[in-house]
Amino acid sequence: MVLIRRPRDGALLVSEHADPAGAPFHRPLGGHVEFGEYALDTVNREFQEEIGQSLAGVRLLGVLENIFQWDGATQHEIVFMFAAAFADQSAYEIQEQRILDKADGTRVIWRAPGADSPPLYPTGTAGLLAADLALRRPG
Repeated sequence: MVLIRRPRDGALLVSEHADPAGAPFHRPLGGHVEFGEYALDTVNREFQEEIGQSLAGVRLLGVLENIFQWDGATQHEIVFMFAAAFADQSAYEIQEQRILDKADGTRVIWRAPGADSPPLYPTGTAGLLAADLALRRPG
């Protein structure tokens, strides 16, 4: 997954989803690593496939591991979290778009900085964002 913040206001690029009970949540964009593919290659490929955008300045922020319940079953995910920028600066001006490689109409939007609702998954994403912001502040 990739954390992209809009430079002018710090909004986070996310996709909108709902859990099996219909409760909304947000997730950064990204996808599954294919066999024989490096995680860095995955995020670049996924952004091309999902929203037709190239990334710049991609760097690893950390790895999150989550065990959670989904539709009555225990799930386990290990997520490489990257930070990046759009290669094309005009991409920051797109307010809303649809994921290109999904027929379900999943929306991609900018989540306001500091938003607490709907929840942001995977668990630990907000902590990585905060740590990255603290490291990047001058002084």
